[in-house]
Amino acid sequence: MKNTKQTQQLDLFYTDKINDIVKIDNRVIMENFANFSKGWGAFDLDWWALVTGQPVGYEDHLIGVPVEGAREIFLKNRNSHESLKDFVIRSNKTLKKFLKIVLEFESEDKENLSIMSANLFDVCYIDTSFRILLKVNSVSVPAFNRLKNWTRFSLSTLTSLHTVYSKRLFIYLKQWRTVGKVSFSIEEFRDIFDVPKSYKPGSIDQKILQPAMEDLAPYFYQLRLEKTYAKGRRGRKLGGYIFTFRPEPKEKKEIGVSKKMEDFFAIYSILNNRYLGLDHKFRAVDRYRNNRLGTTKKYYEKMHPQTFFIDTKNKGKSKYSLSFLNTQTITSLQNLAKTYEDLLKFGKLKEWDFDDLFKIEKVLFAKQVNLILETAESKDPYKISENTNTIAAKLIRKINVNKFDQDTIDTEIMVMIHKNYGSFIQVEDHRSPEAKILSK
Repeated sequence: MKNTKQTQQLDLFYTDKINDIVKIDNRVIMENFANFSKGWGAFDLDWWALVTGQPVGYEDHLIGVPVEGAREIFLKNRNSHESLKDFVIRSNKTLKKFLKIVLEFESEDKENLSIMSANLFDVCYIDTSFRILLKVNSVSVPAFNRLKNWTRFSLSTLTSLHTVYSKRLFIYLKQWRTVGKVSFSIEEFRDIFDVPKSYKPGSIDQKILQPAMEDLAPYFYQLRLEKTYAKGRRGRKLGGYIFTFRPEPKEKKEIGVSKKMEDFFAIYSILNNRYLGLDHKFRAVDRYRNNRLGTTKKYYEKMHPQTFFIDTKNKGKSKYSLSFLNTQTITSLQNLAKTYEDLLKFGKLKEWDFDDLFKIEKVLFAKQVNLILETAESKDPYKISENTNTIAAKLIRKINVNKFDQDTIDTEIMVMIHKNYGSFIQVEDHRSPEAKILSK
């Protein structure tokens, strides 16, 4: 019987949307991932996350994604160009690796031990038109469609990271995102992260850990690395690594936050990390913004003695418009206002940031007053928490919400901003004399 092209079958399946939320069965990560991903590069990990996050057809067990969509995700924010044909050729090499993935799951009770092994994928297909297809082995479908415990993360965040080690660590940290702590013995770390045998602890620090901590600082608040030691024949011997960060709430969204808000809190996370030195913070900002390493430090030393929080490409410009802020929730605005207040209090922002805080507090004031009035007659009227100390909250507590003058409120907001934070912005300039001369 002659082999025939399954054109009709392939043409039946098509999707124009790629899921950005990836959910991976925790058993795959804990029991299989380190083994089947040996030797993978960053591009391979991106592809694995992409296909793992897509729905599997119940009848044909197919995963299908548009090739242009995948290419756009992988090359976004990269200062390079790759033709569609070259992208397909490179992707095919990766997809063929996936055909070798074998999942092995064990279950054991008091009397029996059972082990199941199966290939994850049976077939892969890619072309330059619009299709990327993978056929999931029917035995392995539960690893996609029947998850009980899973690790969740954003595909676009993973693909934006710069090294294969950053991507691997990102996945493992996300597995414990609501706990905020992950530890590895040195043997586990070498195995899980596929560390070359020639790498001594110093090389691991320089080539793996330092770039990864800079890469991940925007996404894990107060990310910290600690080393553990054991007694050796010649003194202390490295025992392993402990990574800690502030646990994330279970309901935290991986996507859906506006890009402006996302950028704000990413840079804030870097800026406030107590465990990163200043040079590493500079590099972390460069990595996040896809700048050449050293760009932020150079700008800081030459032009801006107080902060590297602002974007060098938008120096002196307001970040938020009133129309944009009106689309945000009260909780988001409260978080944003509190962050700005903290940064201004310690001299981390410049004069033009006052205008942003003014607009944030103005919109927050209006939204809260409107909600108070709308729910006044309801069983559960809206009340501002006593623990909320934004400028908007302080003003609302002082006024009659049924009768006030908006111009007076606007003036009061600006007065309170300058009264509370204006004296903090004139901090001492510790730059070198050469840097001061260059900035004039």
